[in-house]
Amino acid sequence: ERTLREMYLSAFRRVVTQARPWTVMCSYNKVNGVYASQNHWLLTQVLRGEWGYQGLVVSDWGAVADRVAAVAAGLDLTMPGPDALGDRELAEAVAAGRLDPALLDQAARRVRELVDKAAARDKGTGSYDQAAHHALAREIAGRAIVLLKNDGALLPLAAGDGTQTIAVIGEFTRTPRYQGGGSSLIAPTRLDDALTEITAATEATVLFAPGYSVDDGPERDPRADARDLLAEAVAVAQAGDVALVFVGSEHETEGADRDGIDLPAAHRALIDEVARVNPRTVVILSNGAVLATSPWDREVPAVVEGWLLGQAGGGAVADVLFGKVNPSVRLAETIPLRLQDHPSYLDFPGEHGHVRYGEGLFVGYRGFDAREQEVAYPFGFGLSYTTFGYGDATATATPDGIEVRVPVTNTGDRDGREVVQVYVSLPGSKVTRARRDLKAFASVPLRAGETREVTLTVDREDLAYWDIRCGRWVVEGGEYRCAVGASSRDLRTTAAVAVAGDDAGVPLTADSTLGEWLADPRGARALTAAFAETADGSGAAGGPMAAFLADPTMALFLGATPLIRLSAFAPDLITPERVAKLVAAASA
Repeated sequence: ERTLREMYLSAFRRVVTQARPWTVMCSYNKVNGVYASQNHWLLTQVLRGEWGYQGLVVSDWGAVADRVAAVAAGLDLTMPGPDALGDRELAEAVAAGRLDPALLDQAARRVRELVDKAAARDKGTGSYDQAAHHALAREIAGRAIVLLKNDGALLPLAAGDGTQTIAVIGEFTRTPRYQGGGSSLIAPTRLDDALTEITAATEATVLFAPGYSVDDGPERDPRADARDLLAEAVAVAQAGDVALVFVGSEHETEGADRDGIDLPAAHRALIDEVARVNPRTVVILSNGAVLATSPWDREVPAVVEGWLLGQAGGGAVADVLFGKVNPSVRLAETIPLRLQDHPSYLDFPGEHGHVRYGEGLFVGYRGFDAREQEVAYPFGFGLSYTTFGYGDATATATPDGIEVRVPVTNTGDRDGREVVQVYVSLPGSKVTRARRDLKAFASVPLRAGETREVTLTVDREDLAYWDIRCGRWVVEGGEYRCAVGASSRDLRTTAAVAVAGDDAGVPLTADSTLGEWLADPRGARALTAAFAETADGSGAAGGPMAAFLADPTMALFLGATPLIRLSAFAPDLITPERVAKLVAAASA
């Protein structure tokens, strides 16, 4: 339950409680054996009861297995519709007393409220400025590109004086890989390609070779096979002062997972051959999820992670390559050396429709960092065309959490943005925790030479863990360490701060261990009195149990023993009746 609460529900909780959306959609899958569409605990107890959600819950398209069970669980709208058979099932269930009619009325009321609320909105003119929106899309795409490698400051490229030659290689350059499949497919109002945008951005001579073919690329001579395409690309690369190689994933869509993280064989061969003939090779990736960069990234001086950038992505890539945009974003996931290194590797995709989230709390970077495992590029990593320096951080506890302050300086000669990251840990915690958790970050614009004190706030609720014993969030007291830096592996300064904890209020029971009893002030007082007694209850100093625990080895051994089981060691002292009295005393 800690994994579910702390890792997977936490983002939804933040959105629901802070943004207060009008609708929430349930997923297709089962959660702990119950379909999300008919999961009362999820849709009613947690979403509405704990988080206070007031809006409508709609199903993903075709996600409802049982409409009666779904309405009873808290689902309001089944999609797609109309669904005459499901309507009859609901009516029959109400008539037969299997469904409370108040629940059906409630679902209908929520649908009507959504319709009324939407209808009341100002519809506007229905027009928009396509050019302005495209320009915004280009800006967003430029801000989304991650610079992974830039040896020898190969990038940014100079616009040139007409005497240079740039080799642009890869079919993705003229046939953009800009979106995934399934429900994400949209028709762009305009589609930029990198080949056109690069040509427009420079006075250099631009040469092009496709290098490989794609399903939706321009038709070529059917006699041209992969070997011909590769040979042509090598010849173009040899003629260039710099070679820009565009590669990436071939297919990504909802409803199906890739079967690996390696580049397609033709793309990998292209990198190898181009890098062999041109030492000034830049690789630009197009992909929706992480691709392995090892070992081929050792062959090239520069790597640009371009993701799926949307309709203006071609122009955005050109902006970054020629320095119009200083790349300033960071990786939101770790790039491993191998897929086998990932914390979830042994559990995913599971079997017979069941996936066990076996990595627990150690999702992604938390697992890599806990094992101190070598990675290609760590979580939070990203280069810039400038550099940044950090001063000493300070941390202060506030009623709302922790306030972290750190001076950051742009130490280079270009304006840029630094993504300042705060990773929090609690050494000696009583519960399992990640070695470090990202708890706050800020994208800070800094002019060349500028220093700014950056203030980041870690909310108190983000320090809490889900206590499975009492079923609620608890902040553990102690000295928290706030490590500030540029990635989870590049931490520049650390500040410690004492944070007062919550009273967990965990009930002591007969099955609580001796260690748990002694760690609780109420339990310790009750046990001290009990252990001071002799076996006959005379109250003489000492007592057999106290003497027993005076042996350090025995005390260590018994610390993990449930209280009721201590009767095996002191049957006259630890009786069921006395344990019941101890539980009552500790609860008073």
